[in-house]
Amino acid sequence: MSRAMRASLFGLWLAAPAAVVAQPAAAPAGPTAVDLAGAWAGSLTHEEETTPLALELEPAADGKMIIKATIPAVRLTRQPIAREALQVQGQEVRVGPFTFRFDQAAGTLSGVMPEGLVPVYRIPFVLRRAVSAALPVPPGPRAPLVQPAWTYEAGSPLWAGATFADGLVFAGGEDGRLHALDAVTGKARWSFQTGGAVRTRATVSRGSLYVQADDGVLYGLAAATGKERWRLRLGDKPIERLPFDNPRSRYDRFGSGVAVAAGRLYVGTHDGRLVAIDPARGAKLWEFAAGDSVLAAPAVDSGRLYFGSFDKHVYALDAASGQLLWKRDTQGAVVSTPAVAGNRLVIGNRCYDLLGLDTKTGEVAWKRYLWFTWVESSATVRDGVAYVGSSDPARVYAFDAQTGAPRWSTDAFGWAWGQPAVTAGRVYAGTSSQVGYPAQHRAGALALDRATGQPLWRYAATAPVSGAFGFPGSPAVGAGLVFLTGLDGRVYAFKQ
Repeated sequence: MSRAMRASLFGLWLAAPAAVVAQPAAAPAGPTAVDLAGAWAGSLTHEEETTPLALELEPAADGKMIIKATIPAVRLTRQPIAREALQVQGQEVRVGPFTFRFDQAAGTLSGVMPEGLVPVYRIPFVLRRAVSAALPVPPGPRAPLVQPAWTYEAGSPLWAGATFADGLVFAGGEDGRLHALDAVTGKARWSFQTGGAVRTRATVSRGSLYVQADDGVLYGLAAATGKERWRLRLGDKPIERLPFDNPRSRYDRFGSGVAVAAGRLYVGTHDGRLVAIDPARGAKLWEFAAGDSVLAAPAVDSGRLYFGSFDKHVYALDAASGQLLWKRDTQGAVVSTPAVAGNRLVIGNRCYDLLGLDTKTGEVAWKRYLWFTWVESSATVRDGVAYVGSSDPARVYAFDAQTGAPRWSTDAFGWAWGQPAVTAGRVYAGTSSQVGYPAQHRAGALALDRATGQPLWRYAATAPVSGAFGFPGSPAVGAGLVFLTGLDGRVYAFKQ
């Protein structure tokens, strides 16, 4: 599997195997390719979470060994992930990123999961001979299909998601244009041209709209008319977002939205700052430098400001002064908005953790390990329950926000990167996928019962000839409708 495919599949780059110094000839007792050939199955366990795993080792005609992985958690079946020469030293065998220990007497193949598949944590496995590497894969979607109440053609991919306020729906496109639509009819009210792609959701407060664009500028507009009130340059140069197949890509799909509290605006920047702004003048009040990009809006509660950074930390600041109160190293990049639930801060990272932090100290109160997924989705908390999406597992989860105890988990069938929209009785999520993606993902929209996670309805997005498709951003609800923005350049409205 190529580096690009691995990055797309698992949400991170699998490091290319390091050069291996030629080893002396294996001892007679060492395993051969014939000894290792076949299917091996078992499970992985970490933080009381378990998931099945199967590997198939297949000798190739050129003398190398092919490893095929079956990981039901991400709908992966017999997917080639390595094709490398077999390196044998005693009972230890190395193939690509894997180092195995073969125990012929016990009939086991053991080792530690490669960092490229499981970052940060050293997770051991013990596999045994299996008849086949074909493990059960979750079934396909069963919820009834629905059609949109209306759609609007914006003419450019819409990444970030929708915002609903005062009877209008707002959505920004890759062409830099921000659209305002009548929520009930989908008719255009106004549009505004920024100087760069819009990868952030608009924020509306007291008749004003705020949106950051990739030209490095924060725009303040009149929400009803789109008239510009001010603009504030936040970055010295335009934001560069590298495509997924670029080795330097950081998968920075989204940017920071704006949080509004106590008469101030707060926004993160791609160059790693959190900025406080006077909304009347569009003037900076203070700024705080984190160690790397701040790619999601902060959360504000009780005079404190909480945000995550690509530098792997979650920060708490005094909202009035910007003074640092605490920071917590989560060991993985944090690219979503924290959700405040009483004395808990619910936030995910890119080493598969969903964390419940103490709001006063930043100490970890609970942790849930979500197999094989960067936790890109911002959680939504309602009535003490945190709802959050996932990446490659293609699931939406519900956890008790105070304790981290799981409530339910539902297959969403595609990347659920956006923040779920939650009403009194339902949870709404958009999903996306990529044409040719090895895992069996789909893209569309989904409505779930909030109490049980049971799917109530779904919409299936049409796949293009190539590229990404579906609804990568966050949905919004209002006027009896749920709104999603698509990579096909359309805004969609569905009856709740």
